[in-house]
Amino acid sequence: MTAVEWDEVKRLAADFQRAQLTSTVQRLSERNCIEIVTKLLDLKLLEVVFTTDGKEYVTPQQLTREIRDELYVHGGRINLVDLVKLLSVDLNQISARAAEIERTDQNCSLVLGQLIDKTYVSRIAEEVNERLLQQGQVTISDLTRQYDLPSDFLQTVVEKQLGKTIHGKQDKTDPQVFFTESYVARNQACVRGALAAALRPISVATLLSQCGVEERLFYSIIGNLMETKQVAGVITGKQQSGSSMYIPSIYSRSQNEWVNSFYKQNGYLEYDALVRLGIQDHQLFVRRHFPNEKLLLLPTCALGPQVLDQVEAAVEEAVATGSMVNIMPLLPSFFEPEDAKEILTEVLKNSKNKYTSQNVHVFCSTVVLTEQFIQKLTKPFDAIIQKKAEEVVSSGAYLLAQAESKVQNNRGLAEQDESSTKSDRREERRKKATGGKGGGGTQGRETKTKSTKKKYLRGKAAAGDDSDEETASSGKTSKSSVNKLELLSFAEIKGVLTADELLQEEGDDLAELIVEIANHIHPLLNMSGLVAAEVIFESTMATTAQNRRKTHSELQDKLNAMFTNVRLFEKGIKQFSDKNVEQPLAKYLIKTLCTEMTNEIFSYVAQENMIQYDEAKELSPEVRMKILNDLPNESKEPLLKLHKSLNTNSVEEVLNCVEGALGPGICDMILRKPDKKKERSQLLTHRQALLEQLTSSEDPALVLHLASLVLFQAVTQTMLHASGRFVSNILTYLQSHLTAEIFKTMQQYHDLVLKLLTSGADDDHRSHIVNALQEGMLAIKEIATSFKKHSSTEKSQQQSE
Repeated sequence: MTAVEWDEVKRLAADFQRAQLTSTVQRLSERNCIEIVTKLLDLKLLEVVFTTDGKEYVTPQQLTREIRDELYVHGGRINLVDLVKLLSVDLNQISARAAEIERTDQNCSLVLGQLIDKTYVSRIAEEVNERLLQQGQVTISDLTRQYDLPSDFLQTVVEKQLGKTIHGKQDKTDPQVFFTESYVARNQACVRGALAAALRPISVATLLSQCGVEERLFYSIIGNLMETKQVAGVITGKQQSGSSMYIPSIYSRSQNEWVNSFYKQNGYLEYDALVRLGIQDHQLFVRRHFPNEKLLLLPTCALGPQVLDQVEAAVEEAVATGSMVNIMPLLPSFFEPEDAKEILTEVLKNSKNKYTSQNVHVFCSTVVLTEQFIQKLTKPFDAIIQKKAEEVVSSGAYLLAQAESKVQNNRGLAEQDESSTKSDRREERRKKATGGKGGGGTQGRETKTKSTKKKYLRGKAAAGDDSDEETASSGKTSKSSVNKLELLSFAEIKGVLTADELLQEEGDDLAELIVEIANHIHPLLNMSGLVAAEVIFESTMATTAQNRRKTHSELQDKLNAMFTNVRLFEKGIKQFSDKNVEQPLAKYLIKTLCTEMTNEIFSYVAQENMIQYDEAKELSPEVRMKILNDLPNESKEPLLKLHKSLNTNSVEEVLNCVEGALGPGICDMILRKPDKKKERSQLLTHRQALLEQLTSSEDPALVLHLASLVLFQAVTQTMLHASGRFVSNILTYLQSHLTAEIFKTMQQYHDLVLKLLTSGADDDHRSHIVNALQEGMLAIKEIATSFKKHSSTEKSQQQSE
């Protein structure tokens, strides 16, 4: 404010004063006064508070004085809402002035909309002290209900006045409880007397009802009594749960003395006896009372090592003598079979390392039989089993069981093929939906070639799409079907065991034991009988059909598989437009797989017509001609055409001759029609076989050979049967289908393989070539296994460019 303005204010104040001192004629009107006050308020030279009726002004200082006066009149506590009615001032103004009073005056507090001064707080403290003297204790919750004030405020008031106005103590366990010394001493004397009079366990609830002490204070008192050793005993159970028990020390001592004496005399502790002593949690008591004893906790008792040693000694004696032992007579009379079972399990577990070479069996939960004893029991069955095996073979029952197993096997394979067909259809629909195309992939099964082709073609009796898993499963089905044939019935085994002298020596009541032993040896004896029957049956079959190697259906399946393979390999050969490559590949296919298929046909025809030849050696052209000369005239012409077709370069001509040789009157076999799905499965199987052989191979030449075949199939989606000398031709064909980097890697590896094959054994440069081949082998395998991934990535890069 400038000096001019301040001078003007002084003049106005002087004029105002003169106006007040003048006579009535010169007095200001109410309107002029309002304007003057309004002007002063606008200039912020005056601060007033309007009343709620709007007719009066009050300054903040005056409002504060009036609030203090009202606080004094109301005894040091007044609600701000009541001040609104008394002073006719807005609640916001009163709240603001009350907050200012609380800030400037330490003796005043603003609590939940109430203004409280020191005098009221002192009166509260005096009243609390009087209540303490009357009742012995007070709680903050009771004070809160009485004074209608927050518990934290009252807690602070009582704690500040404790030891001054309020003569008492605060509970250590519950800070909201306050009591006097005399109250605690009176209750403590009552509790001490009750505990001193107790000679046996008593519940805390009973003590509380007799002493009339609060549960919270009781636990505090008994804790102090135990710390000062004024009472001898312990509290068990959870506090504040109503299930706590007080156990006097004299009772615990007598209880422990009885438990120690009983265990020392008997070596065990019965749970029922502990319950009668008042011990409810018996297992916990046993663990705590005997921390260093290796006790076995059973359902009905706790067993010490003394009894376990007796049982273990009896079991070891039975194992050493190859006999049996029942442990129930070794145990006290109250033991149950469930207890004996756990004891026996523990003994066998602890004694396992002592006789690992001996096998023991437990029957009826309490009887231990050694394997040697069981063999003695099964020895009388040897003659019976042999006789039963001969009867079941001579009667034809064993052959009938085998026939049924074969029918079940064929049914299982048909269901498996149907399932596979459905799976292929779903896969085909899925690929069509996603826009994919069929072809060779890494998830299929493929036929092995080269060094593994004979193993594949001769080792398998089924078609090329039959897997090892199918053969294993069929064998398992057959075996399980034959196992259903029962040579010895359960009643027969039970009858023989009942009359056995070894078991009669052990006692009279052995009916249940005999039943369990019979159940145990029943499948073993039947399995032995089936083995004996199989030996007899195979001996019989060997004498009647010694020279017959294969059945008609097996050979038909095998030839169908070989025929399909050759036809698929022919498609791969036709990928080469160069006759100089195509013809040698066709000739190699005829020389290997076609010749093998022809030999299978000639072998079958020779067996059917009883033509003798050396079966240990592979059929040569001379042997085939000898077989042809001994055949009937109606069979000669188709087989002669087949024999001569092996000297041509046309795979198609060989296949036509094979089809004629398998016709009626010669082999009486049917060639299956081409199946696209099976051909695709064959492609996948062949690729998978190549990849498996490639992964396990460490020969550089073979790795290059297999990688070339895999790449060729991935590019053309056809199989190729070629020897290692065709690798260079295959790489030439693949050059236009591979990236420059991949082809360069393959060609460099091919050149290194040629150098290795042409280098001498003592050549110093040979070791460098071998190292280079070993280093590059992983890259070749990676190219073959992930060719599709690389090709698709390269293609996408070219499109982006």
